[in-house]
Amino acid sequence: MTLPANALVVSIGIMVHGGISAYGQVPVEAPIETLILADRQDEEVSAGTADLDALDRLRSRPKLDVIAGVWFPRLEGLVTLGSGGTPLDAGPDLSLDGATTIFNGELEFEKGRWKFLVGGYGIDAGGNGILQQDSVVQGTILAAGTAVNSEVDVWSITTEASWSLLTPFRRKATPWSTPVTDFDPDPVIDLALQAVLGCRVINLEQRYLFAGYGTVSSNQAWVSPYLGVGFEIDWSTRQSLDFMDRIVFDVTAGWGPALSGGDGTFTVRADATFYPVPNLGISLGYRLNDWVLSRDDSEFDGGLQGLFAGVGYSW
Repeated sequence: MTLPANALVVSIGIMVHGGISAYGQVPVEAPIETLILADRQDEEVSAGTADLDALDRLRSRPKLDVIAGVWFPRLEGLVTLGSGGTPLDAGPDLSLDGATTIFNGELEFEKGRWKFLVGGYGIDAGGNGILQQDSVVQGTILAAGTAVNSEVDVWSITTEASWSLLTPFRRKATPWSTPVTDFDPDPVIDLALQAVLGCRVINLEQRYLFAGYGTVSSNQAWVSPYLGVGFEIDWSTRQSLDFMDRIVFDVTAGWGPALSGGDGTFTVRADATFYPVPNLGISLGYRLNDWVLSRDDSEFDGGLQGLFAGVGYSW
């Protein structure tokens, strides 16, 4: 019998009564090409696994981001001057709520589950307002219609640390989880829930010139440590959008007491960052910095909020 050239030969041994073995050869149709292809596929899987491991190591490397941003905030709130003073509206009374454009820069360092941020801004707001009602200022009653020339300068510096508590699509879902092997180091969607600890310094320099009365001014700073939460979605768009590497959605909120007087501060950052290439991001978002700050019988219950746009580069 002639066997096909691409057939395997399997030897079969049969024990016959009396201890005599009989051997035969049975052809098995298993094409050699199929086995070679399977072997090549195993090699490709091994190479792919190595590539994914390398990508996972790349994702865990330290990263430094520098963001140069433009913020478009309005100053809002109520200002009380002196004990028993009338709350004056930053809009109609003091004319401080005009739209402004200021620089808002941020420096961010990331390593593993940790992320550290330093940022700050400065704003000068001013205008000519008119008291809408009879108002008490520093114990003196000023009539409705009194003209007010207002100037308020605000600067703030923030330092912040965040720690990713939940990362369901990474090797470890939590810092205490057992590492898994069946994960994708480059998922289409990556999520992170973060615990946030920060500290903000706010300085308010205020000057109000009331017609027929005089000037009331102050220059004071407050320190506010805060706790918060953050949520980040990293959408890898390389396979679905030829012109975009990824899109990152990031929201952070935190509240803390004002140690130098007042109730406290509240902060919100919300951004969508578009990366046409891996190292260059364009951010569009929103910023809120609210506060209730008081000292020397005066209080500013207000804050800044507005849209944000920036460009960031990663190393």
